[in-house]
Amino acid sequence: MTPGTLVVAFGDSAVNFAAGTVHGSTYVSPKGYEVDISTAIAKNLGLKPKFVYTPWAKLFAPGHKSFDISFQEATITAARAKSVDFTHSYFNANQGVLLSKKAKTPKSIADLKQLQTCAQTDTTGLTWIQQHLHPTKTPLIFQSTAAAFLSVQVGRCDALILDTPIVASEKKAHPTAYGAVGGQIITHEQYGAVLQKGSKLLPVVNAQIDKLWKNGSIARFQKKWFNVNFSEIPALK
Repeated sequence: MTPGTLVVAFGDSAVNFAAGTVHGSTYVSPKGYEVDISTAIAKNLGLKPKFVYTPWAKLFAPGHKSFDISFQEATITAARAKSVDFTHSYFNANQGVLLSKKAKTPKSIADLKQLQTCAQTDTTGLTWIQQHLHPTKTPLIFQSTAAAFLSVQVGRCDALILDTPIVASEKKAHPTAYGAVGGQIITHEQYGAVLQKGSKLLPVVNAQIDKLWKNGSIARFQKKWFNVNFSEIPALK
């Protein structure tokens, strides 16, 4: 968009992924895994990163984007790829279950089905609830992760279904605000950065992401920011 600059968009602050202060459309001093990856990509391309904010609800809308590339923990799906381009995966994840302090920890999918679930709009977590869980109570749907997290904190939602690394990081950052991370659902999802459909940057950025996997940078960034053994979180069946 701007010569010499890579315009990188993030969404709502996500602990350990990309968190900072938002002033209008500008992200001020964001920090996290996605910040490190995008900064490395920009540096390797001889560009200076500029960080901006864009809402999740508009991320997959077709048409002109106000960024070159966006990192928002977006799972690569065929439906989404009809309107945007995805890079190669920069993170692999499953869905996680973040419980309120009053909720009983589910031992199975059947137990989870009885709880008041919630999710963020247009997420694979919400799709999983609607297409696979079919809970006894209608799931609560929120426009932002912040609103979803708040509903769990106040006990309106018993169980938030959202990506395991996101809920595990939120719990680690605010341990007394929630109950346990009550399990994970094995979905084998992959996060891709989002570009405008047909962006000429796609093969260039893909080559950089492949390089970051190969030279160990991604593993180093993951250890730096998460230091959580996600495999220790029990899988619900």
